[in-house]
Amino acid sequence: MVRAFFAVDLSCDIRNQFYTVQDILRNSDAKLTCVDPSLAHITMKFLGEISDDVLHGIRDIMSEFSFEPTDIAVSGVQLHPKKRPRIVWADVSDNGWGGVTVAEMDRLLTPLGIPSETRIFTPHVTLARIKRYDRSLRAAVEAVSEHSFGRMTVDTITLKTSTLTPRGPVYEDVMEISA
Repeated sequence: MVRAFFAVDLSCDIRNQFYTVQDILRNSDAKLTCVDPSLAHITMKFLGEISDDVLHGIRDIMSEFSFEPTDIAVSGVQLHPKKRPRIVWADVSDNGWGGVTVAEMDRLLTPLGIPSETRIFTPHVTLARIKRYDRSLRAAVEAVSEHSFGRMTVDTITLKTSTLTPRGPVYEDVMEISA
C-alpha cells in the first residue's frame, strides 16, 4: 500500500516567497509546523492509501488524461478553518480550472474505486499546520494577508507517493501529466 495524490508543483520563485511569510508566522506565540518550501504544492486530488495494483491502474487511465494549461496566482494568506484554525494557507486563484480538472479526474478514477470529491475544490497551498493556536497568530496572518507570492503557468500535474516520517513527508514523483 502506498499513500498517493495528484499535485501541481510550484515554481521556485513562488516557493522562495514562503520563507519570508513563514518567518513572520513563526514570530507569533502559536506552535506551528511550517511546510518545507521545497515540498510546497497544490494538492489536486488526495487518493489515500492505495494498492500497487490500483496505482498501476491509475497510471494507465491517467496516461490518456489531458487538460488545458492555465495561469494561476498565489496571493493572500488566511487561517483555515476560520473557527478553530488548524492550518495557515496561501490562496490560489485559478479561474475555476482546478474544479473542472478535479471533476474530470473523478470521472476517470471512480471505476477504480477512488471516491469522488464531495467538497468543492478550493485551491490553496499549506504554509503551516497549527499545533497550538494563539491569538497572536491572527495578527501575524493579518500582516501577510495580502502578500503576493507570484504567478505561474500550470502545464504539469504530478502523481506523487508520500511516505510519512518523523522528519516530515518524503515525496516521490510517479508520473507527470503534461498539458
